[in-house]
Amino acid sequence: MELVIVGYGNMAKAILNGLLRQTKEQLQITKILIVGRAPQKIESWLMQVMQECRSEFLHDITYKTTYDIQCDNKIVLLACKPYNLDSFIFHGRAHIVYSILAGINARMLHNYIQSYHYVLIMPNIGAHYGLSSSAVLWQPNGAKSQTIKEVGKVLDLMIDSHNMQEAQEKNNAHIQNQIVQFVSSFGSCEFVANEHELLASIATNGSSPALLALVAQGLINAGVQQGLKLETSQKLVQKTFEGVAQLLCEKNPQTIKDLVTSPGGTTAEALLHCDEHGVQGAITRACIKAVEKARHIACKKKDE
Repeated sequence: MELVIVGYGNMAKAILNGLLRQTKEQLQITKILIVGRAPQKIESWLMQVMQECRSEFLHDITYKTTYDIQCDNKIVLLACKPYNLDSFIFHGRAHIVYSILAGINARMLHNYIQSYHYVLIMPNIGAHYGLSSSAVLWQPNGAKSQTIKEVGKVLDLMIDSHNMQEAQEKNNAHIQNQIVQFVSSFGSCEFVANEHELLASIATNGSSPALLALVAQGLINAGVQQGLKLETSQKLVQKTFEGVAQLLCEKNPQTIKDLVTSPGGTTAEALLHCDEHGVQGAITRACIKAVEKARHIACKKKDE
């Protein structure tokens, strides 16, 4: 099956960096087409990535300058700017449409492109290293009839199981596995139940790298102000973040704080200062503001 990628910005590159390290069998994708106004812009970057990881797609990736896209029974990744979606004309019905377009829900996508499955992804820039924390919305119950090929699969399953519901469940499981393989190629895949939860994930993974970077910069600045060399301060903070990330796999944030804090000690003094200035609350409110902004954009687009 062919993957058509619409867009070639930073997130498209980050996702591609993960996809190209997978096998064609894992992704169930045999070739990739990148389209847009000037997709050749990333050709040299892509060639370097594919040669480094010895990608199976080395000779099966093409570029096409066009706004007119054939997507019948193909997988489509929408990674352009949301406002650029109006520029494209999509023909046919896609197998799966993956979208990372902020503020564009499945109902809106339906007005632009027909597909049997719509998958909304809220990734982050960690995708470049295969470490994106991605919230994923796919609602199989809303899917209509599949392609003739998929209907054939369902009928085969029905013959084996003599149970239509079981056949549909098996087909949904097949599609879900396909989605997991795709999203997991550039990080984690955490399914959410609805659009409300997807937008909420802006706080936890969409915008949060910028907030964490803000904290990191503050720590680096403090080290430099107190006499550390900039390079040393940066390395120490970087390794600290790696350690905390590992700790979070096993312990909650409060437990980590307790492990570091001694009565009347230096960390206790630092945490008291943060409490007095509402640092934790400010971070929480900042992330909530990001979610509210996304919901405002989504509502505005619904009214257009």
